[in-house]
Amino acid sequence: MSHGYGEYISKDGTIYKGNWYEDKQHGQGFELWNDGSKYEGQYVNGEKTGYGQFSYADGSEYCGSFLKNMLDGKGKFVWKDQKTYEGDWAEDKMHGHGIFTWSDGRKYFGDYKDDKKNGYGQFFWPNGQIYKGFWKDGKQDGRGI
Repeated sequence: MSHGYGEYISKDGTIYKGNWYEDKQHGQGFELWNDGSKYEGQYVNGEKTGYGQFSYADGSEYCGSFLKNMLDGKGKFVWKDQKTYEGDWAEDKMHGHGIFTWSDGRKYFGDYKDDKKNGYGQFFWPNGQIYKGFWKDGKQDGRGI
């Protein structure tokens, strides 16, 4: 039974270096996949749980909280085209309060539900135009100015 620090290379070439407890990744570790994706952070009972940094094969990156291998809690995601979201996550989705910034200068501060603007938020355009109000399923909804 694996316990303590060790390195493991799976049949598909995935490499794990880090702590083990009862044959499961547990504690601090590093994982590297064949496509170049990599994760460095905390594991609990074989799952990414706690704080970590994930670099995706396409160049996108996430830094923040994980729960059972999913983005969950506070974190920042930067897409390869430099869009960013910093805020709350639940089960791999933007969910709660956050700030989304587009590379062209647009910015949204507000609430999200299941990856969509939902609730109160403020949207700012580079030309100075501003919308403050409510959103539903990613679209302006109800009262706003």
